[in-house]
Amino acid sequence: MTPRSIGIIGGAGPMAGYYLLSRIFSLFTQEYGCYKDDDYPKVVLISFPFSEMLTPTLNPIQIKQELKSCLSELRRLDTSLIAIACNTLHLFLEEEGIVHLPRLIGEVLSSCEPPLVLATSTSVRFGLHKNYFRCDYPSEETQYEVDQIIEQILKGRDEDLILKTLQSIIEKQTQNTIVLGCTELSLYSSKLKVEGKKIIDPLEILARELVEQSLNKGKVYGNIR
Repeated sequence: MTPRSIGIIGGAGPMAGYYLLSRIFSLFTQEYGCYKDDDYPKVVLISFPFSEMLTPTLNPIQIKQELKSCLSELRRLDTSLIAIACNTLHLFLEEEGIVHLPRLIGEVLSSCEPPLVLATSTSVRFGLHKNYFRCDYPSEETQYEVDQIIEQILKGRDEDLILKTLQSIIEKQTQNTIVLGCTELSLYSSKLKVEGKKIIDPLEILARELVEQSLNKGKVYGNIR
C-alpha cells in the first residue's frame, strides 16, 4: 500500500520544519521497518520566509495571506495530509482540513492535569493553546526568559547554554507537566531531562500522527497519562 503524501509548512523558523521532516522519515524506518524508496510517502516541505510574528507590531492580514498561499501550493501539489511546523502560525489559520497541532495536543493531553505551556509571547497573548485545552502560561518574568531562549535558538547561539537555561526554567515551575509550545523548543526535547517533570514535545506528537495517518493506522498515539 502506498502511504498517503504529506505536506509541511515550515520556515517559522526553518529548523523546526526540517526537524519535523527528519522525525517523519526516522519514524517510518525505526517503527515501521521502511527501507526501500517506495516504502516512504511523497513529502513536500515549504520553508516559507513568513513576515515577523513575534512582535506586537505584527501584520495579521499579511501573515494570513502568506499562510494561505502555502496551503494552496501544497494542495496544488496534491498532498493528502498537511501540517504546520509552528504553533504560533495556527493563530492565523482560517482553513480546516489539516493535521492541527494545538488541537492534537489537546486530544493527547485530555487525561492530564492542566500543563504549563512554554510558547512565544504572541501565542500567549492570544491564548492560542487555551482555545484547545486547559493549560497555564508562565509568569511575565518567566515568559520574558522563554522569549529570550527562542530568540537565541533562532540565532543559532550556544546550544549548551540554551539547554541549561531551559532546564533551569522548567525546574522552577510548580506544574508537573510541561508542554514545549513553540517548535523551536522542540529542537531540544531529546536532551531535556528534568527530574519530576513530564516534558511533552508537540512536534514529536505531530510527527507520529502524520506517519500513522499516512499509513492509515488512525489515531493510535493515544493519551499521555
